[in-house]
Amino acid sequence: MIPILYKADTTEFETYGIGALSECTLCEVTEERNGAFECTLKYLVTGRLFAELKNERLIKAKPNDTSEEQLFRIYRITTPINGIVTIYAQHISYDLSNIAELMWSSAMISTSLAMSRLFTKTASTHNFKCSTDFSSAKPFSVSKPMSVRACLGGSEGSMLDRWGGEYEWDNFNVILHSKRGKDNGVVIEYGKNLTDMEHNNDFTDVYTDLLPYAVFSDENTEKVITLSEITLPIIDRPTRQKTLIKDFTEFFEDKSSINENSLRNKAKEFIKENPLGVETPTLTVAFEPLWKRPEYSAILERVSLCDTVTIRHSALGITAKSKVIKTVYDSLAEKYVSITLGTAKSNFVNTVGDIKTELSEVKNKTEHFPLLINTAVKNATSLITGQNGGYVVINTNSVSGQPYELLILDEPTIESAVNVWRWNVGGLGFSKNGYNGPYETAITSDGQIVADFITSGTLTANIIKAGVISSFDNSSWWDLESGEVHLKAYATTDSLNKLEESVSDVTKKTAELQVNADKLSSTVSSLTTTVETIDSTLETEQERVTDAENKISVLEQTADNLSVKIEEQYVGGINYIQNSTGLNGMSDDWEYTGKVSTGTSTDISSNTSSNSCFILSSSSTLSQTVNEIVPDRSYTVSIRARKPYSSYTAYFYIQYNGVKKEYLFNTTDSFDWTDFSVVLPDVSDSSITICAYSRYAPLYISDIMLTDGSIARKWTPAPNEIYTNEVKIDRKGIEVSNSKSKQKTVITNTEFSGYYNNEKIFTLNKDETQTKKTTVDGELTIGKTKFIPMADISQGLNIVILD
Repeated sequence: MIPILYKADTTEFETYGIGALSECTLCEVTEERNGAFECTLKYLVTGRLFAELKNERLIKAKPNDTSEEQLFRIYRITTPINGIVTIYAQHISYDLSNIAELMWSSAMISTSLAMSRLFTKTASTHNFKCSTDFSSAKPFSVSKPMSVRACLGGSEGSMLDRWGGEYEWDNFNVILHSKRGKDNGVVIEYGKNLTDMEHNNDFTDVYTDLLPYAVFSDENTEKVITLSEITLPIIDRPTRQKTLIKDFTEFFEDKSSINENSLRNKAKEFIKENPLGVETPTLTVAFEPLWKRPEYSAILERVSLCDTVTIRHSALGITAKSKVIKTVYDSLAEKYVSITLGTAKSNFVNTVGDIKTELSEVKNKTEHFPLLINTAVKNATSLITGQNGGYVVINTNSVSGQPYELLILDEPTIESAVNVWRWNVGGLGFSKNGYNGPYETAITSDGQIVADFITSGTLTANIIKAGVISSFDNSSWWDLESGEVHLKAYATTDSLNKLEESVSDVTKKTAELQVNADKLSSTVSSLTTTVETIDSTLETEQERVTDAENKISVLEQTADNLSVKIEEQYVGGINYIQNSTGLNGMSDDWEYTGKVSTGTSTDISSNTSSNSCFILSSSSTLSQTVNEIVPDRSYTVSIRARKPYSSYTAYFYIQYNGVKKEYLFNTTDSFDWTDFSVVLPDVSDSSITICAYSRYAPLYISDIMLTDGSIARKWTPAPNEIYTNEVKIDRKGIEVSNSKSKQKTVITNTEFSGYYNNEKIFTLNKDETQTKKTTVDGELTIGKTKFIPMADISQGLNIVILD
């Protein structure tokens, strides 16, 4: 399918709009499960519609093999390279990111009712509709002002966060499925239709144990609650233990309910709901759609996002059945470029707010971590002090009787003891497997410490040898063996890269963040030679968090300013006032009393944009009512006026919302040509009336504008109006005159006439033509009678009766 271009405010998409983008060289649509939905298009700068490609305009393109054509709004156009420009567009559903929702909450609400409330409260600003097949009721709230799209997903406490499911975006229809895709028995097989495959296993989020903790406040004192067993197992431990340390404080709405048992229950529930011990396999495949080939025309193996398909590769021994989580579709060739199978986390990465949420979480964990150390110290103290049990045994040499070893046992004899502390010249060690070990916790004489967990306030070392250096919650880590670095605690600007490349301020801020990221990478590299104290590192991270928050605040302000500027650029501009400066004389668009005329003098032409104006004489009024107003929008009225004399009243006002009035001026003072404007922010009616009045002397009114938005704009005529000295075109018709020949032609919905010296010479009325004079140079046929001039004029006229 060739993509089609539409204007930004188009509401009907059955036509070809501005036109088909037939000169595009690439049109690919990428859709992810609960994620990005975008269109990328490449177009020749020599193409017929290159000048029409503008931000905010809409592109209709085919997104996959099964869905209807979808609308995508242009948000970025690159600088042409080698005669080709790249256009990036987001699905029309991203418009929901610009629609605000205020705070509200419900203790228990169904999914359909929650969606309906989100969409109904903002229905006046959009055309979107919603539906869902969920029926369960859960608590739901909008805790702070946010966009409707953020309420749907991508933020903490969103509908996707509460109910789960899979979204389907079908133009202006938003559908939340409990399960979107189907298993239609589609098989993509090596040797049949599989053309390319990449198989990856991701161990990043695979853990063997979970160490949960929560912070409990008691009489202005915070303390950390941990489990007596310290960790909970997730899977059978492989060759290397990997523990997830997680703060569960936010899992408790009532902080007073935090105790060891409730923490344990929350942690077990978290393990059950999150596959922390399962690797994430992904398959990216490309395949030939057999149903497009004549010999396979009866095969209906069409694939859509969230469908379940089977992959077979006999040469590699791979047989997998998995869900489609990402598709890349070639709209021009109408076939898939690739499909990705596996699992994917829910994400709507589109706002800077997501970055702030992560920073807030890092800050909370940073503040809680010293408490975790203190708790570990208290736990160790409670274990060591106050003990009056156990058995102390001193081993001696059987020959010399010299003591060589100190044992602390949980039973009277070495043979029966299970938990054993053993201290001799080789070191100090603890075994929970009896006297002969193994000793999994030990300090040996050669300077080594062996332990599953070391809790430290300050650690100083010349060399640290490790497989992985990780943050306390495993959100950031450095694998020293592979060299891979994973950092999740710093801010990125991916969501702001979609702003105009020409905005130098955003580019500057992005560069500053990149510099900070490079500094962070450099800091991580320096860990190979020295490790600063944990307290110092935490202070540094807190400073970076604060610095990142400040930079994001600046970026948000910049983005807000850009949003306002872009909104001001694209809103308004259409003049709702007909014959707004009298270029068509005193047309019936206007109602007036007294004497009102139009003028085009040199003074008027020099001081107005339209070169024309209305002139109100003594005790005259001029008014026009516009009945095409869309309620719940802002409108701006602007004029240019002149009042040459004082001591008499003149005014210009707007009446709206019934009887409400706003005056542009109401004065007895004189003034030269002056611009006046007023913003109507709260229009709730469908009609607006403008009215001018002059008491005694002339009042000149010109360049009248009534437009959408809150900005006074330069005068333009109403749509479909063209007024010159000899051509007048508006919604009533066309008038073409010639002052030299004194002729005029008028075409309206009731008249098609020709005039000479202002006298009507001919007119066409329905099926009858009336004319004052008619000249026929040749034959004239009337009904079945033909009149033919003779060759010699003196011979007269030959009249022929036709059969």
